[in-house]
Amino acid sequence: MERTKKGLCLAKLESAYAVEATPTAGLDILPVVNSQWQWGPEYDAIQRMILDGGLRTVAGDNALPRVSFSFQMELRGNRTNGSSPDISAGSSTYALEMDDLLQACDMNPTYVAESTGGARDGYVVYKPAAPVDEGKGCTFFLYTEKKLHKVVGAKGSLKLTLEAGKYCYLHFEFKGLYNTVPTDSSIPSPTFLDTRPPLWVNGGTTYDAWSGGVVSKIDLDLGNTVNRRDDGNSIKGVKGFAIYERASKLSFNPESVSEATHPVFSDLDTAKTKTLITNLGSQSGNRFNFTMAGQQRKVSYGDQNGNRITQIEMELNAAAMSSALGNEFQMKCY
Repeated sequence: MERTKKGLCLAKLESAYAVEATPTAGLDILPVVNSQWQWGPEYDAIQRMILDGGLRTVAGDNALPRVSFSFQMELRGNRTNGSSPDISAGSSTYALEMDDLLQACDMNPTYVAESTGGARDGYVVYKPAAPVDEGKGCTFFLYTEKKLHKVVGAKGSLKLTLEAGKYCYLHFEFKGLYNTVPTDSSIPSPTFLDTRPPLWVNGGTTYDAWSGGVVSKIDLDLGNTVNRRDDGNSIKGVKGFAIYERASKLSFNPESVSEATHPVFSDLDTAKTKTLITNLGSQSGNRFNFTMAGQQRKVSYGDQNGNRITQIEMELNAAAMSSALGNEFQMKCY
């Protein structure tokens, strides 16, 4: 038997796309929520439909193997004791544990070094990008209690949830090459980072110039479309995966206010480009800032504990053709 709570997830960015990166339990471990791990190989069923006097089919093949998998993990920095170097040094030397995953979702990092050694005012900013060819791929080693499942060339997308008084979670969905079936293996001894994720409190949320809103939840969907590249010259008929489209969206639920306080419905009517900003965490090396810009596409009312709330759905997009690529969503850790 295999117990569902026993497992381990490792991931490492590949130096060349779809070349196994060999992640280790000492350096490449992920804090995956144990009840939110899903994995499964997929095939195209190639049937032989022969005119043989009956209604049956003849045994064919399972072709074009690939694997889809998803998991949820805590959003946290890499602060340890407040004096040892971490992401607040603004260097890839101290990259976040989710860095490889974000890059495999075509979220590119830009590091800004601290002003002087130990100042702890450095940071990294991730923005959506459109890389050359496939961009960066990721190798995953997924352990169950008795088996190792390998995936290479993984590309994906993510969803982010902020909820008042709770940890923030990232939900990742990946597709990758399924070049080998699972092998029997024991779970290696892990070395985890001890950083506790911050709660979403004191977020200082602003929506354009409106800073007094009461918001209990924010949901963001990066919205990457990951497609398969079939290739008759590849060993199993699949060359790999790449991200071909991105339709990012956002929803949040401020308590209803007057139009004079904030013109939500007027801005919907004029399709005004708006910016939502919020913060997570207060300690250096474990702080985040989220900036999300776009247009309201739907506004409706709802109820929350007797309060009328405004359900706002946004499409994240560029304000103008001249806007810098990736400015519709930025995630900063510092």
